[in-house]
Amino acid sequence: MLATVKLELTDEIAALGELRAYARVPSAAGAERVEVIQTHISVVFLVGDAVFKIKKPLCLPFVDYSTLDLRRHFCQVEVELNRRLASDVYRGVVEIRRGADDRLYVCRGDRSDGGEGDDPIVDYAVEMRRLDEASTLGAWLDRGELTPGTMAAIGRRLAKFHRQSARGPAIDARASFDAVATNCRDNTTQTADLHLDAIPEALLARLATATERELQRQAATVTERSERGLARDCHGDLRLDHVYLFPEREAPLDLEIIDCVEFNDAFRYSDPVADLAFLVMDLRYHGFLAEADELTSAYFDAADDHEGAALLPLYTAYRASVRGKVEAFRMSEPEVPAASREEARRASIRHLLLALRELSPAGSGPSLVLIAGLPGSGKSTLAAALAQARSATDEGAERPLIIRSDVVRKRLAGLTPETSGKAAFGEGIYTPAMTERTYGACLEMARAALCEGRPVIVDANLRSDHLRTPFAAIAQELGVPLALLICEASEAESLARISARSGDASDADASIYFAAREAWQAPSAELATVTRTIDSSGSPEATLAAAQAALRGLSSSP
Repeated sequence: MLATVKLELTDEIAALGELRAYARVPSAAGAERVEVIQTHISVVFLVGDAVFKIKKPLCLPFVDYSTLDLRRHFCQVEVELNRRLASDVYRGVVEIRRGADDRLYVCRGDRSDGGEGDDPIVDYAVEMRRLDEASTLGAWLDRGELTPGTMAAIGRRLAKFHRQSARGPAIDARASFDAVATNCRDNTTQTADLHLDAIPEALLARLATATERELQRQAATVTERSERGLARDCHGDLRLDHVYLFPEREAPLDLEIIDCVEFNDAFRYSDPVADLAFLVMDLRYHGFLAEADELTSAYFDAADDHEGAALLPLYTAYRASVRGKVEAFRMSEPEVPAASREEARRASIRHLLLALRELSPAGSGPSLVLIAGLPGSGKSTLAAALAQARSATDEGAERPLIIRSDVVRKRLAGLTPETSGKAAFGEGIYTPAMTERTYGACLEMARAALCEGRPVIVDANLRSDHLRTPFAAIAQELGVPLALLICEASEAESLARISARSGDASDADASIYFAAREAWQAPSAELATVTRTIDSSGSPEATLAAAQAALRGLSSSP
């Protein structure tokens, strides 16, 4: 039996960070330096064209690498499992030994590399072929260079992988309704238990309610699929940065998917739809909505599993909730730098909002609708009607919060909405400084409501991109759909509405109308894709119908 010794992780990392540790490994020949990357459970060493990954000697509720034998076992399991989708990437398991000079070196166990058989083994590592990060699916998408049909091809490949993957009673148990429900519920409760002020309780409460509603709606389907033995030993971590594309190579080497979950079988065992949902979630999180749709359409066709498509929102929300929870935990760690904590906060809320949107009735999840236009164009009437219609269409749909700039301005000036603050255009409570203050308050109200998971409608003149783009920036940051609806009514109709007002928060008269029209600026090209003009000269019902049609056309906007 080979001798082994215990080694401190910090010493091992330092030793393997030196090039001389790889002198006996041919794949590392010619390397000029070693790059070290740490994750929460592993350490990766990039050495030329080779990658070596060790497992930290941890024992956590979800992973146990605490002994040398366990680390060897999981290295072997990692290689075996990942060769299913990356056949030529995982080269094998290598040994880390301590030589007679007390230095560590990496070697292969067959002694073909000149290692000394009596040198004690201190650890094991997985050896991989290094892949170009420019070839990840995320990188291809970011560059806009993805070949048409690529997402469909990935969907078909995943369907084939799932058909061929292992199955059995132990795997089915992990896809039972009780197991699925427990996992889904744990995400919100464990995140809430962190008691982070930066993660609104209202958002978690809304997500918990929506999750429970969807679980009950899908209980029979989840149970029936588990009892039919549809669960598989899946990948478990289908991220954009784990999928590599090499279009110049012949199939199956044109697609390599790495880094499946090897350390906990329960994280891989699932309904195949739950596995697919991870990649769908990542695509939608990064705004690649059309690509996500192409992927899922091809997958369900190839898998002949259109029943499973009904479960996609539940499992996509689950995957997003998991990522939201992970980012919340990262944010809660005191050793994490402030900038990284802020990055984690944004990522956590964005993931949680994505989860809530997946579980919300169509068109009723967290979103930002800007209703702009001149005085008398019917903005406020449309905002109220739209809010009422959105909350009345589906069970679980929430009434949007309406933020009306006229009301906010009066409140900031210490006036009731009905109290007149009438002044010439740009004067009194309508000075440029007061307008900036008013829109700033509207922005903060919109951000707070969206972060709580509420849909928001902003009713304001929004006469220039200077006033519009900050709202667009919030929507982009949070990953919620954005729409800019510009109400346009005839001059005669607008002036007639203005003259008929009584006890309204707006102080506009005919002179303000003409001044506002003179100051109006059309939206720039950057906002064109989310902008629709609404003819609001007719009845409120006709205007509402036109706005609803416009919003349906914009429903895929990230």
